[in-house]
Amino acid sequence: MQKNGMLFGFIALILLCGAFASYLLRSKIILAFFLLFGCVSLGMFLVFGFQSIVGILSSRQAKYSANVAASVLALCGIAVIINLLVVTKFDKAVDLTTDKWYTLSGQTLGILQKLDQEVKVSAFFSSNPQSETEKRQYDQAKDLLAMYHRQSSKVKIEFVDSYVQVKKVEEYGIRAHGTTVFEANGKKERVTVIDEQKFTSAILKVTRAEEKKVYFLIGHGEKSTDDFDPMKGYHRVGDALENQGYLVENLSLSTQKKVPKDCTALVIAAPKSAFIGHEVNAVRRYLNHGGKLLLMLDPMIEAETNPNQPLIDLIASWGVQINNDYVLVLDPRFFYVLGGPSAPVVMDFEFHPIMRFQELPIIFQDVRSLTLQPKNAIKNVKISALTKISDQISVEGSWGETKQKNWQLAKYNVGEDTSPPLLMAVAVEEEDGVRIVVIGDSDFTSNLFLSSTGGGDFFLNSVNWLTLEEDLISISPIDPRSHSLRKMTANEVIFVQLMSIFLIPTFVFLTGVIVWWRRR
Repeated sequence: MQKNGMLFGFIALILLCGAFASYLLRSKIILAFFLLFGCVSLGMFLVFGFQSIVGILSSRQAKYSANVAASVLALCGIAVIINLLVVTKFDKAVDLTTDKWYTLSGQTLGILQKLDQEVKVSAFFSSNPQSETEKRQYDQAKDLLAMYHRQSSKVKIEFVDSYVQVKKVEEYGIRAHGTTVFEANGKKERVTVIDEQKFTSAILKVTRAEEKKVYFLIGHGEKSTDDFDPMKGYHRVGDALENQGYLVENLSLSTQKKVPKDCTALVIAAPKSAFIGHEVNAVRRYLNHGGKLLLMLDPMIEAETNPNQPLIDLIASWGVQINNDYVLVLDPRFFYVLGGPSAPVVMDFEFHPIMRFQELPIIFQDVRSLTLQPKNAIKNVKISALTKISDQISVEGSWGETKQKNWQLAKYNVGEDTSPPLLMAVAVEEEDGVRIVVIGDSDFTSNLFLSSTGGGDFFLNSVNWLTLEEDLISISPIDPRSHSLRKMTANEVIFVQLMSIFLIPTFVFLTGVIVWWRRR
């Protein structure tokens, strides 16, 4: 009777495991079959093996097993309590992802560490998302804002159900689901996308004591932020600056006698016509009073007279010679395929705060070369090279062409052409606060190249350095590159479920039964 009872017990366990597997696989008929016969076998086990069960429970092994089980439960309880204490008192996270998806940039961390006032963040998302898109947005916002709060207790986060808390939605004037509002100093900044750069920029906007203006000089055919041309326009440049908290305005020195006092940085992007005398003097006075200038001049070797010569002479007084040439790179490894040898791809960056986080290559289109001449500077200045042609290219493989307009016919002429090393961007800094960035091209940050290459980062980093906003240099969004595995077929899903839930546990169980039976 006792042996039959133990046999019915083993059968009951097998049948109940099968019932559990059937339940997970949502097979109702098989579930009913296993459940019925499993319960019958369990009842038979209790009837025939009652004395054995009593004997086992009162044995010394059962007492030892109970002590071991109690010890394990106590250990688990201690581990749970320790984990709760660590989570509540020491809220730390470690990002083990390859691309550091869950780590804020060094620039954002620096800004958060300097926060000396509270920033209230109200995130308007549904707590019960109705679609996969809403759920994904909610999870992304929750993870990103949690990283901000983890780094600074000054960042106070509140999630508002945009479908339930209608009164608060109306109070904040929320028009789009998924809007995040940043508040400080009586200012409010709304962000409608989930992006680290925009979140950090919003924090800077509401905590910054004064707004910084970037003026683009117009009136001489310069690149304009009002130009929507998908290739050479600068509209996206203006949007990128505004996203970092700057006010962007146009400036015409033909109608104004001087650069406005609220000009944080002046941008001159590839003028095509000549400057009037008082315009150059206005720029000179601005620089002499600690101004910040970003000057971008395209090559103009085909012009009989150089309309930019007054600007070139002005910059020469700060120790930078802007050569009247264009850079040729004959090595196909180092030029843009669609632009040919006159479109170098720069991957060698010099040591400077502007280039500190520059990772993507910069594609220049018909770029001038620059020469450093610090001895010619009227003041004591620090001149730093920013970009140069790779050292792997020989003299005959790269030079600054000064005569031949067609690069297919160009040849290097000693004494006439500019020999390597070829610099294309430099930064000038004075002790009295003057900062100047000179670049021999303006197309590198146009609408075409702004985000697809490193040109956008280079331009923004230059402006941030000029305006003393080094904390904002190259805050790049978290890269959501997909590393997902291939989606399994329906048969593969069933096979994995059967193997992991039923077959493997059953095999282990039967092995244990066989070992026990042989020992008996």
